[in-house]
Amino acid sequence: MKKTLIGILACSLVFMLSGCGSKPTSAAVQAEQDGVPAWVYEGKKDNSGIYAVGAGKLSNDITSQKMAKAQARLELANEVQVQVKGVTQTYIDDQGADGDRQYLAALTENALLNTEAILNGSEQADMFRAKDGTIYVLMFLPKSTFVTELAKQAEETAKKFNRTSSAEYTEAKMAEAYEKYFSNNK
Repeated sequence: MKKTLIGILACSLVFMLSGCGSKPTSAAVQAEQDGVPAWVYEGKKDNSGIYAVGAGKLSNDITSQKMAKAQARLELANEVQVQVKGVTQTYIDDQGADGDRQYLAALTENALLNTEAILNGSEQADMFRAKDGTIYVLMFLPKSTFVTELAKQAEETAKKFNRTSSAEYTEAKMAEAYEKYFSNNK
């Protein structure tokens, strides 16, 4: 099971690093040979949200599907954390934000601690049962849900601080940064 998951993750990494081309990727060729959808090995990318793949092979399809969903949600959580940190760092690099570093750190920490709330908007986009009984699940977190939840997290963090005009400005700029980052991150 671990080898299958490592293979899926390795193929996903290869896909992310190789970019799109007119030739099928090695993962797509492998998927075709194995009789599984290409997303099992390549994942899926578009600008409407974040996708993650999980796999499970237990004693029955229901528990296998639960395991696959849990693994995919873990991958979504990791991606959310990477992207939240990326947005914050991009904002700091772009704006400077010297006076608001504590506030920005709190915004980031609050979003990371509340990843589960962010993942509540995730949904199962696809599922496939392989010949060997492995269940593959493709989970999806819409960008709109993600950005809305991050804005809520920013608002909750702001309540914990003595809201100054600087903090309100930073909060508004972070909301802009989330929207800009995710509209340009394809």
